[in-house]
Amino acid sequence: MARDRHSTLIRDPDTPTRATPVELFYDLVFVFILARLAESLVGKLTPLGAYETLLLLLAVWWVWSYTNLATDTLDSRRPAVQLVIITIMLGSLLMSTSLPEAFDGRALLFASTYVGIHLFRSATLAVILRDHRLRNRPLRGIFWFTLSGVLWFGGVYVSGMLRMVLWTAALAMDYLGPVLRWPTPGIGRSPAWEWNTAGRHLAERYRQFVIIALGETVIITARTVRGTDYGPVQAVAVLVSFLTTVLLWWIYFYRAREKLGSAITGSADPGRETKWAGYAHLIMVAGVVLVSVGDELIIRHPVEDTPGGWVAVLVGGPVLFLAGRILLGHEVFVRVAGPWPIGIAVLVLMAPAMVLLPPLAVAAAVMVVLLGVVVAAALTLREPGGTPGAV
Repeated sequence: MARDRHSTLIRDPDTPTRATPVELFYDLVFVFILARLAESLVGKLTPLGAYETLLLLLAVWWVWSYTNLATDTLDSRRPAVQLVIITIMLGSLLMSTSLPEAFDGRALLFASTYVGIHLFRSATLAVILRDHRLRNRPLRGIFWFTLSGVLWFGGVYVSGMLRMVLWTAALAMDYLGPVLRWPTPGIGRSPAWEWNTAGRHLAERYRQFVIIALGETVIITARTVRGTDYGPVQAVAVLVSFLTTVLLWWIYFYRAREKLGSAITGSADPGRETKWAGYAHLIMVAGVVLVSVGDELIIRHPVEDTPGGWVAVLVGGPVLFLAGRILLGHEVFVRVAGPWPIGIAVLVLMAPAMVLLPPLAVAAAVMVVLLGVVVAAALTLREPGGTPGAV
């Protein structure tokens, strides 16, 4: 093994692990990206449209998640690292402009920016870490993203279901890499110690992304209301939308905000906990995107008939959010609060009857269930003696 030369661009493990201003600046792009995904789904509220939106969300999440792993390794207070992050930010912005038409006329823009971001980031890390003990980690990234890149670009030059199949296979390869520990010719699989990340830093970054996602629902609500004849029904819809967002915020942030970082760093396998925390947050963000779509539906069509697809959106968003919260509690905190799965059960059981109600009434019923979950959790999330209980 080469001598471990600690570059000034590499994060000192003894320095504070809080997110830096440039990371927060980078996150601004994703407010727009999530809004574009919601816009795309509203325009294609079909099973195929939902699947396309899911693929795009998975791709967007992978860009954001891998960039966090880079800033977890590098010192983002350094101007050179900041330039790298800002370059990725520009690529993410270009990628966002292609999202609603990624499966149509802007496939090349989407594929080239997605693959380009991953290869640029990995190549830059390979240069910076060339004399560091983590030097093989970005080399594995270059190998795997090049392989999946062939499928991404292959999908650009076909259309219809064949593009869908190729891009699904490409995304599956991107997500399969961590599961298989990135086996790469010449350097083998990634050892566990390569992923002993700064848990507190990643925990803070996850929290910030949830804030971005929830903030995007507020933006969608305000933008949608502006395009309607604002009346009493719309006022009620805005109130229901806003209170639903507040309840989701409470479900995520109550007490867990203080424990996620220590739960990861205190684990016997921080890499595993980081992986499961990422999956849990991805599920919650997917739920928030559905909530955003539901907000637009109830504001634009508050008292119309409610098709089954609309019910799936209005109920499915909170269900996904609660499911992600349960996964986070089970895999990272070991314990799960009882109100979370009960809330899912109630929402799923009441969904079939919701087609008989107008969209605003469905959203209000969902909000009431979430309120019940919050109240029950506030009353039960304590152990004897007043100490915190399950999370």
